[in-house]
Amino acid sequence: MALLNIKNLKKIRSDNSFGRILNNITRGFAIFGGFILLSAALISISSIFGRVVFSSPLLGDFELVEIACAVAIGSFLPLCHLKNGNVVVDFITANLSRSKINILDATSSLIFGCVALFFSCRMILGAQDMYMYKEETMLLAFPIWIPFLPVILSFFLLTICCFYTFSLKLSYLIGKA
Repeated sequence: MALLNIKNLKKIRSDNSFGRILNNITRGFAIFGGFILLSAALISISSIFGRVVFSSPLLGDFELVEIACAVAIGSFLPLCHLKNGNVVVDFITANLSRSKINILDATSSLIFGCVALFFSCRMILGAQDMYMYKEETMLLAFPIWIPFLPVILSFFLLTICCFYTFSLKLSYLIGKA
């Protein structure tokens, strides 16, 4: 019995216009996250190159890479959830029927959506505090609230994706899809 059974993961289909729009938006966020991650890699490479060749690394390179990774990871989450790309350990559900698995998937999407909405709201408050108190990174004095904005948008998009997949799983259970 395999702990991860990729063959049984059913992709969320974009059969309606809302699903297609959501799919395109999440892909755009993921592409944005990919460019951000690529820029983090280039920052690391140039800092290492500067350290080896010129004995002078980029100032604050770890701050930039840290911020870029946070933004990139947040950008990937909505598409990951929409495509059922989260890690699934199926040793408990391997012998369950498809309808019971859909019940568990719907429940997890609903809970994940509520958590993502809660995180989004709390991150808005955190970004407001960071803006009000002018919180900055130590070396570059870069305002910390700025990278919060795309992550907040990503978490709101993740919330929409979670509730969308919840509604799809629910419609599978009812028999409308």
